Amino acid sequence: MAKKPNQLVVSKKEIGLRVRLLRQQQGLTQVELAKRLDMTQSNLSAIERGARGVTVHQVVRLALALRASTDEILLADKAPVPERRPSKRLMKRLQRIVELPDRDRRILLQLLDGFVSHQQDKLLRRTGKTHQDSKVA
Repeated sequence: MAKKPNQLVVSKKEIGLRVRLLRQQQGLTQVELAKRLDMTQSNLSAIERGARGVTVHQVVRLALALRASTDEILLADKAPVPERRPSKRLMKRLQRIVELPDRDRRILLQLLDGFVSHQQDKLLRRTGKTHQDSKVA
């Protein structure tokens, strides 16, 4: 009796998630990657959402455009790990803040520090932790 071939089923959503993570790690927008792939942004968006599948040819083109292997796009154990990096949009805003006059920059940074501190306090209250607990972690 002949053995059945191993079958690998990869969902469109899984592929889309991996493509999005790889794109974001490269710091690319959907528009920029779509241009590299010679497709519309809406088609790329559909792929990333898992609303549209990809052909083998498209997987190869995606891998080349994203400087990744086809395994990183297709296989869960080779998938990229999401990393917390500032977005291009945030970096542009930070650059604009750096270019402000000293006085304005200090005022804005004090405002941001106060907001972040307030958000951290709210989170600590919700989780029941104290400031001391959060410093230990």
